[in-house]
Amino acid sequence: MSKVPPLYKKVFWRLVGESASCSAYEANDGLTLIVAIEDGRWHMSIAHPNRDPTWIEIRDARYQFIPDEAHMAMILPPEEEYVNAHEHCFHLWEIKERW
Repeated sequence: MSKVPPLYKKVFWRLVGESASCSAYEANDGLTLIVAIEDGRWHMSIAHPNRDPTWIEIRDARYQFIPDEAHMAMILPPEEEYVNAHEHCFHLWEIKERW
């Protein structure tokens, strides 16, 4: 994304190998966002240091940073595969499947 929405400032961008790139953004209130393309699919993580991001913050970030044609979902894997490295972080993954 070339134009950063006014709420956010770009913190960094980097190319990670041939099939992945990522950018990080931070809002004035401490909300952070990482947007990446991994193996051809969009991935967005959104977090705040002291609270869960609100649904509105998650929704707005998705539509501001991810192309509209992408179908995004929060995935809950089987419990034995679940990892929670940050208490207040949520991930959205692009899904290619259609119902």
